[in-house]
Amino acid sequence: MSEVVIGEVGIWYHMITVISLLSFKLAVLFVGYLIAKLGHDLLIKGVTGEFKFQTKFKDSTADLISASPGLFFILMATVLIGIGIIKDKPLETTVTTRSISTTAEGAIKERAKETKPELPDHPKKEESNE
Repeated sequence: MSEVVIGEVGIWYHMITVISLLSFKLAVLFVGYLIAKLGHDLLIKGVTGEFKFQTKFKDSTADLISASPGLFFILMATVLIGIGIIKDKPLETTVTTRSISTTAEGAIKERAKETKPELPDHPKKEESNE
């Protein structure tokens, strides 16, 4: 009898996790849409203003120069929507007779590291005497 109750509760825990993940993706889509709409409105109204964005990382630099802030907003909205929707966020719900646990991406990766067998050391290269 307790297994049925735990099973039903486990399904609801999993549904809560899935629904929260879905709501996150929908929120990212909505915010990206609002940013893209702002960029579209700036383009339609003809707002101009030159800006320069420059960043340095280690030995490389990246420069972004634009005469239209609307294009910048549309580009950023596209990147935000692309990363937010396409990025997979795996999860796993485990139901046992004593506990229910839901793990997300980081914990699944840690568990995979623990279960991977150790690889043997590379064999030593033989030196040729020619």
